[in-house]
Amino acid sequence: MSSAFLHFQKSSPEVLTSEALPSDATAAPAPTVRIGKHMTLWLRLSEWALLSCLPLLITLALKTTLMRWWTDVVTGWSALMKLPMAAFATGARDSRMWATPLDGTFLPSGQALTWTCLGLVGLWVFTHLLSDRLHPVKVIIRGLCLIQASACIFFMVSPARFPYTLTQHVQSLLEMGYGLMLATGPMLALGWGILTPSPLPKIIAPLGVLAYFTLMLPHKVLLHVWLLTHASVLFMPVLFLSFGLLFDLWIFIALYAWLVSRIPAPLHAFGNKP
Repeated sequence: MSSAFLHFQKSSPEVLTSEALPSDATAAPAPTVRIGKHMTLWLRLSEWALLSCLPLLITLALKTTLMRWWTDVVTGWSALMKLPMAAFATGARDSRMWATPLDGTFLPSGQALTWTCLGLVGLWVFTHLLSDRLHPVKVIIRGLCLIQASACIFFMVSPARFPYTLTQHVQSLLEMGYGLMLATGPMLALGWGILTPSPLPKIIAPLGVLAYFTLMLPHKVLLHVWLLTHASVLFMPVLFLSFGLLFDLWIFIALYAWLVSRIPAPLHAFGNKP
């Protein structure tokens, strides 16, 4: 027993030392790990702030130039297409107005109301023939029919009280589109900026989306003007609600989905499951 006790005394310091070393070794790097996590967090926040503010500041700085260029695009194509749009600048530096001859409302005739109502009934009946596999298409068509039907009822009851002209319609579309461009940077920074690891695409992609909206918005407005000029203001509600800001959001979502699909998939070692 004495020999066993002496053996325990000789071995116990080594055992205690060997047991204490791992705990000290694991406890020592804890402050370094915390500092590294805080630095990573601050770097992420700084990167997100840069990606959010850079497109936002560029859009704000180019507001005057953007409005002037949109004016030139609308008036230039309107003159070539013989659309009733004449632009003139107001006293403000960064604002533009669009004027139309007379009141610019293009109120619908009784014949136009009749044919529109018959077309809505035909579309609604057509949705019943669609299969359940096309249920999203059915919902979209019926939603558009309901919006257009409400516009028909309004113009049957009180057409003279319609408050919007072609000028106001164009102004609202461009103002809402410009507001979406201001939000493009923060929205892409929250999604695209987190997913992609490369710094260069994080900056180029938001600028490319802004360039796309810069070209798309005035031409979308021209399409609205062309439709309302050759039809009537009867279709302004459905164009405004379904093909205004909502349509711009659909375009943004499609561009974001395309950008995310371009991110390469992570590589895995042979034999390892992803």
